[in-house]
Amino acid sequence: MKRTWLATVVLLSLSASTAQAATYPPYPSHAGPYARPGAASTEAAPDQIVRQGIDRLKGFMARGGAARPAEIKAFLDREISPYFDFDYMAKWAGGSTYRQMNAQQRSHFAAKLRRLFFSALARNLGTYSNTQPRIDVSRPRPRRGSNEVDVITRVTRQGGYPMNLTFRFYRGRQGWKVFDVTANGTSAVAYYRKHFRQVARRGAVEACCR
Repeated sequence: MKRTWLATVVLLSLSASTAQAATYPPYPSHAGPYARPGAASTEAAPDQIVRQGIDRLKGFMARGGAARPAEIKAFLDREISPYFDFDYMAKWAGGSTYRQMNAQQRSHFAAKLRRLFFSALARNLGTYSNTQPRIDVSRPRPRRGSNEVDVITRVTRQGGYPMNLTFRFYRGRQGWKVFDVTANGTSAVAYYRKHFRQVARRGAVEACCR
């Protein structure tokens, strides 16, 4: 039976040839304080969110969810997408091109980024097969003040080299959201920034929104 895991397919969705260290634009103005360990809160902590996503994906695949690409994409849109902030990801991935867009173009651009991101995951979910790896999820590590944290997930496969995936979160009105994922230092958002820069050079701003 085919099995896969959120952390592993994120790695497979990245290009092996990219990326430089990322420097992100300011957070949305509604970002709130980091809920430190022991603080009273009803919302899920970032490390809990990562575990929830992995568990949901694990259950989906155990039910034979890798049979059809359309089913995989629907699952990702329904169950995994709410963990991400694609509007913020689009702002960074678009760079100077994003600043030239109007509100409608930005909305279409964010939707396209989401489509590309999950299409890559869906393809890998449909083809990747492996025995269950060991997955260790770290506690959140605060960065840049108190509104951003990293959750490092270490994936160890039998007979293979371990890999580290870092889920980068910020906290806003809707709780903690992922705004980038790095695999052994390779950033998904940096990869898409390079991709869209090349698209814009060939076809101007509108080409990034279609």
